[in-house]
Amino acid sequence: MLDTTEIAIFAAVGLVFALGLMALCRWSGAPAQRVAAYALIALSFLYVGFAFRAEEPGPWVGVEMTGVAVFGTLAGMSIIGAPWWVVAGFLVHPFYAIYFHYIGAASQFAPAPFVIANAAFDVATALFVAYAALRGAGRTAMTAGAAPAPRRKLAARSQHRSQSRDAGGPA
Repeated sequence: MLDTTEIAIFAAVGLVFALGLMALCRWSGAPAQRVAAYALIALSFLYVGFAFRAEEPGPWVGVEMTGVAVFGTLAGMSIIGAPWWVVAGFLVHPFYAIYFHYIGAASQFAPAPFVIANAAFDVATALFVAYAALRGAGRTAMTAGAAPAPRRKLAARSQHRSQSRDAGGPA
């Protein structure tokens, strides 16, 4: 177990990595939910790598792959759907990490500093994705009240071309 100072230091390291993820989202222009979903999957696979350090890695790798399946499903659902799935995944993951990898039986192979940094990263990333989702929803709500743009009429020449193609005429 780590003392209070070490916990604070490694939690700060996790926050720095979360800031790096936020900077990556802003720099690349990629949606925060997608980048965060890939990060959640990668974090889950890191624990699989740690499981190979266990005395009997076979069962532990299976347990960690179950975690990959659960958190990967939440991440995948956020990629194709609402960002709230990855927010939920990042809010559940710290409890899983602390209870199972810091306090529980998996503490035999998971490094405690990584678990603490991961928990801080998870919470900060969940807040960032939730903020991005709410900000995006606010923008679409503000633009939804505006009148739709008027439909533009094609020029006569363009109308003639589209009619001749529909009628089987020359293109």
